[in-house]
Amino acid sequence: MFIINSIWEYFINFMEQVLFIIFIHTKLHKKANFKNQSFLMLLFLTIQFIVLCFMNQEEISSYITLLLSCILDIIYVLTFYRDNIIFRLFWGIAYSIICLIAEQLTFFIPTTLYDSVSTKLLLGGELRKPYTMLYLAMIAVLILILHYVANKDITLSPFQKITYILIAFSGLAIGHYILRLTLEFIDNYGKSSFSTRLSLVNLFFVVLFLALLVYIYQLGYSKRENLRLIEEQKVYELEREEFNSLVETTKQLREIKHDIQIYLDTINILVNDKKWDELISYTEQYYNTLSIAHITVSTGNTAIDCILTSKLDCAKRLGIKTTYSIMVPDSFPLDSVELSSLLGNIWNNAIEAGEKLLSFDIGKQPYIYFYIKPYQHMILIHIENNFDGEIKRNKNHEIISTKSEKNHGLGLPRIKSIIENSGGVLQITSENNIFSVHIMLPDKENKIE
Repeated sequence: MFIINSIWEYFINFMEQVLFIIFIHTKLHKKANFKNQSFLMLLFLTIQFIVLCFMNQEEISSYITLLLSCILDIIYVLTFYRDNIIFRLFWGIAYSIICLIAEQLTFFIPTTLYDSVSTKLLLGGELRKPYTMLYLAMIAVLILILHYVANKDITLSPFQKITYILIAFSGLAIGHYILRLTLEFIDNYGKSSFSTRLSLVNLFFVVLFLALLVYIYQLGYSKRENLRLIEEQKVYELEREEFNSLVETTKQLREIKHDIQIYLDTINILVNDKKWDELISYTEQYYNTLSIAHITVSTGNTAIDCILTSKLDCAKRLGIKTTYSIMVPDSFPLDSVELSSLLGNIWNNAIEAGEKLLSFDIGKQPYIYFYIKPYQHMILIHIENNFDGEIKRNKNHEIISTKSEKNHGLGLPRIKSIIENSGGVLQITSENNIFSVHIMLPDKENKIE
């Protein structure tokens, strides 16, 4: 009989592990490029299973067993999954909370509804097996319910993370303590109205505890959304600056066009009147005005012309060497706003990298090499510049900026978003202090070979 009971306890621990794996796999994403990941995960779970079986067999305090199980779950999700750390903590702790709720519901049913149920029958007697199966069924139902709860990224400050962990562990310990207290009272004094009320209090506490954790989760989601909206606002402001620059450049181009018409009319009059000396003097004055005029790009695409005219002039004034080649098809796969944002962002990054090199005076001549050209059914956009070697990356080690300031890192994600929406491909490299952005956009209309 002892062997059968031991096997049954091992089976319960095993099923809890299986349900934990199912639950975590539906909520989190495994790390990529983790060597021998499956083997290490299996090894960790096996060790956890052996530890918990040993603690149960040695009848170590259930409080210690519960907290240790929760800690091992947290270590597991932090080690093998790649989601936001607070997201991993939340779902790692959530499974222990599910077990607590299932345990509370399992004991609440017989101790509340039936008059003569001994806790000895529940904990180690004849009712142990059916009620542990009910306990596992409760866990499975709760996991199924949470499976349909949409995953939302959450963000909490370090203090809020610590507070959440303390609240979670305190709630687990208190809920389990009230449950054990209820069972001890029933075992010593029998079922009474007090034990029923105590069981209801425990159930009410567990519900409030769960509601508190859901509220914290919602606060983390709201904070995440606020940060996302702030980032979108910053991107909008950057794009508005590019638009204002485009409008200003367009105005300047119109003024240049107007002036050229006047100059040509004046030259035509001087030629017709054969006033050669005045013509020579006038053309010399006109040449001097051209020497201080903007570099003017004219491809027929307003967004490209305005952005490049503005950025090339800015690079020239800063002393950044520029080389460019532009071949634009009749129609572009991006609208003017997206194209302005795309070109403005990559040129701003390159110019700021050049400014940084100049400010440090490290003896390197900053340069920018840029081209747009059609290739088969694609349009290629490429920009390359040298920089100081500092790179800002996100948690997935993807490059998000060459600038270390806190408010940077919005340009490249915006570029990536525009390219993905158009069905294009983005490649970013940074080797030997050379930063390059290579973009391929599908050109479905022109079918250029």
